[in-house]
Amino acid sequence: MKLFFTTLIVGFFISVSSCNNGDRDSQNKKTTDQKNEIPDTKPQDILKDFNTWYNYTSYNIHLAQDFSGLDANSNVLNKMQFLKSLSTGKFFAIKTTIKDNLPTYKLFNLNSTDVDITSTIKQMASHEISNSQMEGKEIPNFDFTDLNGRRYNKSTTKGKILILKCWFIHCVACVKEFPELNKLVDEYKQNNNIQFVSLAIDKKNNLISFLKGRQFNYAVVPNSENYMTHSLSIQQYPTHIFVDQNGKIQKVVNSVDDLIAFLRKVRTEIALK
Repeated sequence: MKLFFTTLIVGFFISVSSCNNGDRDSQNKKTTDQKNEIPDTKPQDILKDFNTWYNYTSYNIHLAQDFSGLDANSNVLNKMQFLKSLSTGKFFAIKTTIKDNLPTYKLFNLNSTDVDITSTIKQMASHEISNSQMEGKEIPNFDFTDLNGRRYNKSTTKGKILILKCWFIHCVACVKEFPELNKLVDEYKQNNNIQFVSLAIDKKNNLISFLKGRQFNYAVVPNSENYMTHSLSIQQYPTHIFVDQNGKIQKVVNSVDDLIAFLRKVRTEIALK
């Protein structure tokens, strides 16, 4: 299956971050946010080698979340301008301040001959641009049937919030986030206007067998590769999509941490509780 191998290659670096660094990232962010202080970080130290840059970036730079952006001359950039600058491969980002829990990321010239750093920055920024471009659009027509025979379409989900997870069995990062997603389902289980549905590439029998030894509280829809690939243009797994009561895509992210951050932001706006 060509998509399977392409996904592993394209999503490797970001998936590793969300899978392996999540707990450390959350702790680091919590400590830093409480102090509203950013350690003095020198660009040349971050660019020492790929691992040093990647560890710094995975801990500190969250492109899917809200942030203030500055260019290399400290001029203000909106999010799309910032991402497009990053996607050129000429810059990298450093977190400079935090105010009211909103970080500021500044672009610095990428004076590095490490092609892995350059290509990964370009890939991460380009992928986030693609996600952002989905937001505000109406979700394509769908007609899903989950493993329990329940159907989901625009008629049955009308007026409801739909939280989708796109995944497949052999995606390690997809499976590792099950416990956090289960907590989300439990947190909002009293709200009948929110539906948690997962779209899986895999066949029904394979999913039933796989889930026998694993708890996953989302509804699971098998054989969804065609819809995810052609209707949603999903390029990386996992992908989470927040669809509002009007059928509009409001957020597309690739980690449970970014999904949780978005839900916190909109909780009061859409009366999730």
